[in-house]
Amino acid sequence: MTSHYKPVSSQDACKQMVMKLAGDRFRDFVILYRNWAGVVGDLLAGMSHPIKCDKGLLYIAVSNNVWLQELVILKKKIIYELTQRTGIVITDIYFVIRTD
Repeated sequence: MTSHYKPVSSQDACKQMVMKLAGDRFRDFVILYRNWAGVVGDLLAGMSHPIKCDKGLLYIAVSNNVWLQELVILKKKIIYELTQRTGIVITDIYFVIRTD
């Protein structure tokens, strides 16, 4: 008897499970979250992360005002890159300082 299932890596299985759990409501957020570090780089990703996506508006938590200012300077580039990578249209990004 042969198996009809193709082997899947544990990383791919986790990605599939997260997307299934996210459902339609949180699908875009999960995709944007997973692509954040690839767009802004490891340093900025260590100081910030997406917290919400609603109707084309992406909310980003930032550790302090220095990194917030850096992200504001790069905002247009970030919007463009995220849209190119994900196909999700981002109309604006709001940055909020969150120290937790």
